[in-house]
Amino acid sequence: MDKSTSINFRVNKKQIFLVLLMVIGLYVIVPQIGDFKSSLHLLLKPQPQWVVVAVALTAMTYFAGALTYLLLAFKKLRYQQVVLVQLAAMFINRLLPGGIGALGANYAYLRHAKHSPTQAGSAVAINNLLGVVGHVVLVVCIMLLYSGQTNFVSGGNKFINLLLVLSGILAVVFVSVYLVFGRKKFVRALKDIRKQLLSYKKRPLRLPLALLSSMSLTAFNVLCLSACAMAMGVHVSFVVVLLIFSFGVGAGTATPTPGGLGGFEAGLVAGFVAYGVATPVALAVALLYRIISYWLPLLVGGVAFIICQQRQLFSVK
Repeated sequence: MDKSTSINFRVNKKQIFLVLLMVIGLYVIVPQIGDFKSSLHLLLKPQPQWVVVAVALTAMTYFAGALTYLLLAFKKLRYQQVVLVQLAAMFINRLLPGGIGALGANYAYLRHAKHSPTQAGSAVAINNLLGVVGHVVLVVCIMLLYSGQTNFVSGGNKFINLLLVLSGILAVVFVSVYLVFGRKKFVRALKDIRKQLLSYKKRPLRLPLALLSSMSLTAFNVLCLSACAMAMGVHVSFVVVLLIFSFGVGAGTATPTPGGLGGFEAGLVAGFVAYGVATPVALAVALLYRIISYWLPLLVGGVAFIICQQRQLFSVK
């Protein structure tokens, strides 16, 4: 098989996989269209105090994200400026799929802040890696912490359903990575990560502190989702919401849309439904969370992006 044939085969695999995702999505979503009216009705009557809490928690995610970059930076940065860049990066990220916009914006800002291409690339890559590792560590720690408590496994089959859905989504993410990147690129990426980690050997405390900051960002997102659930009268434990949030992240990662739009919401709904929440209520919670965490910040992010452009924070000196 020559090189051109190999490339075409890989492209075809991606196309087939995306078509399968669309078919599965239609199979799951179409029967639920009748529930949208009920969900929209519920969205008009949330408990306002929990909505305020959810908005505040969403704001905290940007402060946590800025702190992570502050810890990973090789040069001195101004914290307020990094927060502004995170808001602008979020705005860009809503326009491009798979986090490409946010990664590019942070890389450009670090280059502006006198980082070399290698230093800027390492900081961005390690930040992305810590996001994944921090999420996994948080899930494992919480599950171990609650493993001896009866309320953690109350509902029996509900918890098993959650684990099954999570396993399915993780499998989809793994297959997506394999189809998109292939084995050789995946191995090469692991080698690059090792080199990037070694660049912090002279500042060993920065990595664990950045990991904690990244974990706090995930925790704020989970708490925001929990507040949205409370606003809709759904009372579930933090560990359950964490697992459901993981469903959304996994489904969103496998969805080639800006911010995982569509896939993330479907993952949240699937998680709540697997735990026994009625579909209209689950959909209302997912929509409220995305309104607060995705759509409302666009207004602030747009302003932040304009300010960053005016201050030329994305231009290399």
